[in-house]
Amino acid sequence: MTESGRRAEIMEAVERLLARGGVNAVTMRAVAAEADVSLRLVQYYGSTKDELLGAALDRLADKSVERWRARARRQRGCESRLDVIKAFVDEALPTDTASEGFHRVGVSLEGVAIANPGMAGRAYQKHLSGLADHLAGVLQSDELSATAARRLALEVMALAHGVGTLLMAGQLSERDAQALVKNYLERLEPHLSP
Repeated sequence: MTESGRRAEIMEAVERLLARGGVNAVTMRAVAAEADVSLRLVQYYGSTKDELLGAALDRLADKSVERWRARARRQRGCESRLDVIKAFVDEALPTDTASEGFHRVGVSLEGVAIANPGMAGRAYQKHLSGLADHLAGVLQSDELSATAARRLALEVMALAHGVGTLLMAGQLSERDAQALVKNYLERLEPHLSP
């Protein structure tokens, strides 16, 4: 196997552990066992847990944006800013096994960013900032300044994260989450109309 293939295998093992058990499930030994490689090989690609989490987050950040873009492509006609926001929130909500794992990873890494502003924490902050910049760039228009678009992007991210967490914690049903998002979009629509 190539070096890039081994690295990908180890990063995928980190992602699977995060998705199943959060940050606490990721140890050097657990990654080695999950990837079915030696501990020494894991240490070659990340000398600390923080390095492994930072590298895994970089990969997940790219996947996150690509998942959102793919959903927008599938929802042809995603032309209005309201459609863009709906596609973003729909992709962010944990409504199936894959998106639940993805949300669990995000919440786990959020905890790392808050408690430990080391490499993984900085990587998560960079991811959030990049995601907000990207969403703001899509939302910006003649009617919506860069500052207002950035503020709206952060608001949408906060809503998606909060609703997703309440859904995962069993405080909202999927139907209730969808109704909450629908109500939010209806309140937002007059402010986004050209």
